[in-house]
Amino acid sequence: MIKTAQRSLSIALITVALAGCKNTTDTEPATCSPPATLVAQAPCESGYTGVLLIASDYKRTTGPNQLVYSIYPQKDTLSDDYTKSAYANFSDDRIIISETVLKDAPKFAVQVTINCSGKLVESQFFAFVKRPTASPGCYVWALQKKG
Repeated sequence: MIKTAQRSLSIALITVALAGCKNTTDTEPATCSPPATLVAQAPCESGYTGVLLIASDYKRTTGPNQLVYSIYPQKDTLSDDYTKSAYANFSDDRIIISETVLKDAPKFAVQVTINCSGKLVESQFFAFVKRPTASPGCYVWALQKKG
């Protein structure tokens, strides 16, 4: 009786695993990857209130072009605390993040997740630091280089 139950469970697990596999004749690309490039534009650059994020250099499978943006405001420019996202939302390759999410943070990090045929794949973390400009009241979000 126990062997029959184990055998049935094994068959069910194999069936579920195979159901997730793609046929090699699908027209869907064999690979997909999260954005390798992310640009952050401040209000003076984009004309929007908040920060405009623009993702590029990614490959997706067929279906909706939905990315998940997770935002991590930092208390100072040296912080690298990516343990708890303050905000996450779905969008296409462009999304506007409200200033209220950033809470006057001098730095924020973003991780973008893409759905690759049912598997969520995360990008690297992109960190941006607020920098003043020559124009009064304006600033830019500069991509922080990795050490």
